Amino acid sequence: MSTTTQTSKESSNGGQTQNRKPPKRTTIMRIIGRTMLGIIILLGLSMVINWLLIIPKAPTYNVETCNVTANALTDRNLNATLAFTIKTSNPNRRAAIDIDSMRVTVEYLGQRFRSTVPSFSLAPGKQTLLKPAVEVFSTSPFGNLNDTVRSNGFEVDLRLEAKIRYAIEKWTSKRRSLEIYCDLVGGLKINTSTPLDNKKCRVDL
Repeated sequence: MSTTTQTSKESSNGGQTQNRKPPKRTTIMRIIGRTMLGIIILLGLSMVINWLLIIPKAPTYNVETCNVTANALTDRNLNATLAFTIKTSNPNRRAAIDIDSMRVTVEYLGQRFRSTVPSFSLAPGKQTLLKPAVEVFSTSPFGNLNDTVRSNGFEVDLRLEAKIRYAIEKWTSKRRSLEIYCDLVGGLKINTSTPLDNKKCRVDL
């Protein structure tokens, strides 16, 4: 009898041990952890969905005119200022574009000359005109620079570089490198404004 009673007690104690519930504190921590994980996942999905819906596009650039002013022109030396009119547009409906200080590079006869454009912003769907001016210098060993430039004009390669960010309400993207190539802007005449028929530039982002 005593053996049977002891066995029953052990079985009863074992059942109580197996049915014992985890502490309330552990359960609460699990619930909090799962809730926070769910919130993080939802926020991540929301950001991805918003980005896919918006898909910010790169700004566009077109060269409208170039006005060339000869500061000095002889048979061997050229010193001129090239003033460009460049139209830039923001094709995005929701995203504004913040453009940091832009570097403008003109390449003429293998030499590079630079200037800068101050920082500016493009509101969604808007456009603005940039008017950078670059001073160029050139020397010719053949002594016919004056006649060549006045009769044929000259060609230059135009390049712009900047850092840009997209902004949608309170959200702002990381800075990205923007490079614009306006190759072979030609037929530029001295002391006049040359129309360039809205020459489209290639944009790398």
